[in-house]
Amino acid sequence: MKWGKKQTKNETNERPEVLEGVEKIESDAAAEIEYELHEWAGETRLVLDQLLILNEVPHVWQGATLVVREEDEKATDQLIEEAESTSMPTLEVDAETIEYETAGWSDSEQASFSSLLIRLGIPYEFNDDGGLVVQASDEEAIETALDAFQVVNDERPELDGLDANSLLTEVFVSCDRLRRDYRDDTGVGEILRLTPVLVEHRPPFGIEANQWDEIGKRAIDLVELLSEGSGNEEEIKFQASGLAEILRSMI
Repeated sequence: MKWGKKQTKNETNERPEVLEGVEKIESDAAAEIEYELHEWAGETRLVLDQLLILNEVPHVWQGATLVVREEDEKATDQLIEEAESTSMPTLEVDAETIEYETAGWSDSEQASFSSLLIRLGIPYEFNDDGGLVVQASDEEAIETALDAFQVVNDERPELDGLDANSLLTEVFVSCDRLRRDYRDDTGVGEILRLTPVLVEHRPPFGIEANQWDEIGKRAIDLVELLSEGSGNEEEIKFQASGLAEILRSMI
């Protein structure tokens, strides 16, 4: 795959010179390196852009021309080689697609997940609204990738297996008490104590991130009903029963 590289410096020369196959052009701007990538496919330039973001290399695009600082030339050369060797799968034209809402993701998170999908060989694209578009046939693989990505990027401390199992068992017991008697003092006290522990830790190995977060959300909803006094007997018992049923299959 062909590409050209130009070097611009704040030094001036009467005529351009060629150094190691790199054309040196005159400029009054700070030292920069320009990479002419017009012959690259758009998908390959996207891969390179994601690699630059992941490696925190400052850069700008001027059309298909990449501009970086001179001090980042070596790192950029290495990333260009990596991008060239990466085959990025593309969505099939007539394939049924589904969209995931990722508009709230940072550039770094988007680039990291894109890199993961490329390694997995899963075709995708981000639309103008920031949504992740994939083929419906890859839904299961995407769900697995999202779970893994969320766990890796979850900065909360992790519970080990035994502590997690003990915690979920205690939450189940408190919910079971509340579904029988919504005013049970022990049940109320335990769910108030356990919920912060649950939501302040990331899922342990073996439990999907979405499932763990759903348990935490339901526990918070139950705590709010109990704390604010806004929930009646039916609402509290319904919420406690729903959470207990989820936990029953996990402990």
